[in-house]
Amino acid sequence: MKLIFTPNPEYIHKVLVTAHEAGVLDKLTMERQVPFDEDTNIWKYNPLGKVPAFIMPDGKPLYGGLVICEYLDSFNTKAPLFPKDGTRWEALRQMITGDGMFDATTLIRVESWRPKETWHTDYMLREKRKIMGAMRLLDQDAAEWLKKPNVFHIGHVCTAGGLSYLNLRNPIRDAKIEPGDADWDWRTFVPTLAKWYDSVQDRPSLKFRISKEDIGQYPKVK
Repeated sequence: MKLIFTPNPEYIHKVLVTAHEAGVLDKLTMERQVPFDEDTNIWKYNPLGKVPAFIMPDGKPLYGGLVICEYLDSFNTKAPLFPKDGTRWEALRQMITGDGMFDATTLIRVESWRPKETWHTDYMLREKRKIMGAMRLLDQDAAEWLKKPNVFHIGHVCTAGGLSYLNLRNPIRDAKIEPGDADWDWRTFVPTLAKWYDSVQDRPSLKFRISKEDIGQYPKVK
């Protein structure tokens, strides 16, 4: 099985967590591709030109991080991350919410790379609204999560991934789109969610990371 990823390991965090939980991390080979490079080979794996992409043992491709996660979770015989019981739909809603928070964080950050006088401020404010709304809802969910510390599913994976990226890159505070943004602290904004996030940080699958120093060991195939 091959995982095609971009040099920023945050974009494959949920895939690596799922592979770790399923016990198949050591069965993955990895290949670097940068979608926007002129010599990128990503189109061979994904006609949409995006990472992550994945090659199954039979040589057929999968793409879209959540689809790849569900495939990898099919190998998890101990504690699958995708529930099959009545909790499934709530977990999937939390999955999409956490993943959407990650995407909105990324989009604000990318837009902020442009000269400030060319920013699409309305667009950035819309993405900020997504982050705020997602965090408010997940903060309510986290109150229940804290009561069940032994439960861990795909909603938790994606929420932890979104918060991890926000913790690393806080584009709301960095971009200062609106007054007060310079002092915005997501932990103060959603204290229950922050408490839950801290409570799961010792989980081995969440602690596993590909360091920037290690990224170079993975080949970029042309």
